[in-house]
Amino acid sequence: MIIDLEQVKTLAESGDKSALEQYIFKALEKGDVESAVKVNAAVNSELDSLKDTHHTKALETWKTNHLQGLIDDAVSKANPQETPEQKRIRELEEKILNSEKATKLAELKAKALEHATSKGLPNKFATKYIERFLGDDETVTASTLDELKTDLDEVIQAQVQETLKGNARGVGGGTGSNNSDSYGKKLAQTANDTTTAAEAQSHYFK
Repeated sequence: MIIDLEQVKTLAESGDKSALEQYIFKALEKGDVESAVKVNAAVNSELDSLKDTHHTKALETWKTNHLQGLIDDAVSKANPQETPEQKRIRELEEKILNSEKATKLAELKAKALEHATSKGLPNKFATKYIERFLGDDETVTASTLDELKTDLDEVIQAQVQETLKGNARGVGGGTGSNNSDSYGKKLAQTANDTTTAAEAQSHYFK
């Protein structure tokens, strides 16, 4: 700050406070405000308040001029509007994709049925339940059907064995012609049951 002390004295003695302030303010140089902030808390507080006000106004102005545009752009990117041509192309692609999926599923089902019946699973059973055993591809499906066939074979075999054991327990010894006749009938019945069980197994699971 460069001031003329005599001028300051003259203005002070004149009692013209406004003129004195104007003279001092005009005498301020670069760096004087920063110096005043460091030594005068009131000046520092006033300057902070002015800066806050300026920043607030600047932010509000920016929001008014730019924020809505940015929001609209973000919404547009998140939910792009399709043109009629884009919609037509998308729907066509979806139809083609669904058609391809349906074709692949039908082919996989046909191959699965062929595999199931070749393994001895009844055609009626395979046709009714085949979709439940379809996998991601032909290999996975065939493996699943093979496991099913093995498990069913074990169940049937266990039932056949149980039937044979039950019939065998019913065959007993005895004396006399009546007992001999009864024994022969029981042997015949056992043989018949065995044949029936074997035929049933052969019919359903080759």
